[in-house]
Amino acid sequence: MTLLGVSASAGASTVKAPQPGTGCFSASYPAPQWHAVKCVTALARPLAPATHGGPATGHGGSTVGNGLDYSADEASGLISKATGTFKDVSSNISEKGQIGGTGAKITNALSLQLNSEFFTGSPACSGSSDPADCEAWQQFVYAYDGCTNGTANVSCIFMQYWLINYDATCPSGWNTYSEDCYTNSSAAEVSTVTAKDLGSVSFYGSAVKGGNDGVSLSVGSGKATLVTGSDSKIDLARAWYITEWGVFGDAGGGEAYFGASNTLEAQTVLKATSSAAPKCLKEGFTGETNNLKLAATPALGSVSSPTMASKQTDGTTGTASCAVKA
Repeated sequence: MTLLGVSASAGASTVKAPQPGTGCFSASYPAPQWHAVKCVTALARPLAPATHGGPATGHGGSTVGNGLDYSADEASGLISKATGTFKDVSSNISEKGQIGGTGAKITNALSLQLNSEFFTGSPACSGSSDPADCEAWQQFVYAYDGCTNGTANVSCIFMQYWLINYDATCPSGWNTYSEDCYTNSSAAEVSTVTAKDLGSVSFYGSAVKGGNDGVSLSVGSGKATLVTGSDSKIDLARAWYITEWGVFGDAGGGEAYFGASNTLEAQTVLKATSSAAPKCLKEGFTGETNNLKLAATPALGSVSSPTMASKQTDGTTGTASCAVKA
């Protein structure tokens, strides 16, 4: 098994060692190894693209999501790994949301999403009605109610893949969503992430050309969970330049409803072929939302890798901005 560079202060998902093979894995501090765990099944529930695959330029409102967001654009180099965390989270933070965008609001029903941009040229688009118009998209996801373990629905992490504007019969194993197709990787069950956990979350997505992509979650300094799957699913590793990171509704275009006087800062750290600071791109890709607004973001202090930060609040926003540093 692969050794982990785990420290109690850094959190178990800050793993710099190579990933294990394809499947589902966990590791607990201070144990230095990944151990295979049983995979569960991600539900066929879409975390749909913003504006249904159109230009992700916003939804006409001021809340975050459905196209309105700040994304980290590493235009001068391909991204191989992005890690999302939250800083300066309100001590009284609370959240309720719907499952799949319908029904009653449930405490801590939310998703964490680390999303690529929409990109053309994926071999997976070859069977579409117009391959030049078909766009691939990959999401690294934590979902409150995203999987089944055979007896109950559970919180989990997985990757969701999209072929936007496919406009033909979807490939075998893919689900139809209007003119689009989507499917999931294997998934791993995790403990429910509460709103109060957000300040200690470390969540990453990685892509390896000719190898395996991975999604990993840890909360605090304890257990890390990892799911891997072949990059050849849509070939993200050759086309990943932009990353959106945040907390949103639990699928179905739903919204994460935070309580009054709640603030957080979403930070994205990139590993890429360039060491330059990313650009702030005022654009998002997921169709899910939260009820916070983009706010003025303070300058970043010392960082060890290219980083972008975006403050979100239901209070006084100032002039919306994001901060970057390398």
